[in-house]
Amino acid sequence: MISDATLRRVLPASAVELLGDLIRWSAWGLVFVIWAAFLQVYVRMIRLTLADQSHSDFTIFYYTARLVADGLPMYGVSPTRYGVAWAADHLGNLNPPHFQLLVLPLGHMSFGAALFVWVAVSLTCAIGSVVLIARELEIAFSWPRLWLWGAFTISSAAFTTVAVTCELTFVLMLPFTLAWCAWRRGSWKAAGAWLGVCASLKLFLLLVVPWLAWRRRGEALVAFLAAVAVLVLVGVLAFGIDSYHQWLTTLGRVGWWWLPMNVSWQGFVSRMLEGGSTVAPLLAKPRLVPILAAAGSLVIAGASLTRAARLPTQSDHALLLLFIGAILSSPLGWVYYLPLGYGPILGWMGASRGWDGLTRMHRSARIGVLAGIALLYVPHEITAAWQPSGLASLTIGSTYFWAALCLWIPLMTVRPR
Repeated sequence: MISDATLRRVLPASAVELLGDLIRWSAWGLVFVIWAAFLQVYVRMIRLTLADQSHSDFTIFYYTARLVADGLPMYGVSPTRYGVAWAADHLGNLNPPHFQLLVLPLGHMSFGAALFVWVAVSLTCAIGSVVLIARELEIAFSWPRLWLWGAFTISSAAFTTVAVTCELTFVLMLPFTLAWCAWRRGSWKAAGAWLGVCASLKLFLLLVVPWLAWRRRGEALVAFLAAVAVLVLVGVLAFGIDSYHQWLTTLGRVGWWWLPMNVSWQGFVSRMLEGGSTVAPLLAKPRLVPILAAAGSLVIAGASLTRAARLPTQSDHALLLLFIGAILSSPLGWVYYLPLGYGPILGWMGASRGWDGLTRMHRSARIGVLAGIALLYVPHEITAAWQPSGLASLTIGSTYFWAALCLWIPLMTVRPR
């Protein structure tokens, strides 16, 4: 796991000879502890969802399916009729109607059975995505690599927050990974179609549309728009055109930008100037939030597009920059969307080539990338600590925003190899 040559970069040769094996065994012990601890964390999150349905996004998916099965509108109705304690007078479903076709069968099951199926499908998609990434990057399988890289993966807040929310990230990770594979190979029709599938479910990915137009990737753009159109048409045929109007109305009722899980610029500005029920603002100026949030988001999106347009079209760098830029500039760029970029970030850092993408960066960029990744290991529970405090909102409460920013700046400044 850690060779003597690597240890000699930081320790004297005599110390390596004396302590090398102890350091290696200690490192493997830490890997074991991480796996043991975090597998329990993931199981506990599932149990908490079963015990208290009021804090899980899966509850929204499930009871939307129940509402549709009972002939009720899929938006604007509270699940309290099913005995669920729910703070709002509506479910808060922000997913488009055609997404409900995926979860509609779950509405005919009990909550526990439906959650089991959802977790199984999510794990299958996540494992499939990892296999595709390993094949695309030509990373040879080995048990030590699996245990080591797996420990780094499952302990990241980008992944643990998926378990906390039971979000659709791992399901969406599969088509996004297929899009990335096609992108790298220059299969633009396939890349555009898969990206269209993803963007039809998560609107922040629409940032790739102007990039495709700018780089004159007409076949990808047509495939993208065709995929979106087909899925929307299926949704209209299944649920009616009014369901999309209800969905857009629901999007306009969002008011929880300030949550620490929100990576975006708007989330950061909301925490700083408005706060929320568990977050105190640094300076109470709520009227400035819409103006500063919109202006900053436009700057980030515009800068990301401009820089990505100058990068090689099939590069991991270009797609990753668009992805991180989209999350930062989208009002609802949550930390649990970051696993979608697992393939591009490993490719950009050169995971299959001895991490040469990372080691060849200039020092400040390398520090920025490592700092951004390190911040993603701050547990989400800690991001709500020390409140009410504007200073806490600026620092620990915006940990994931700072993490994304630390990744975005090197992506903007590092020259392609």
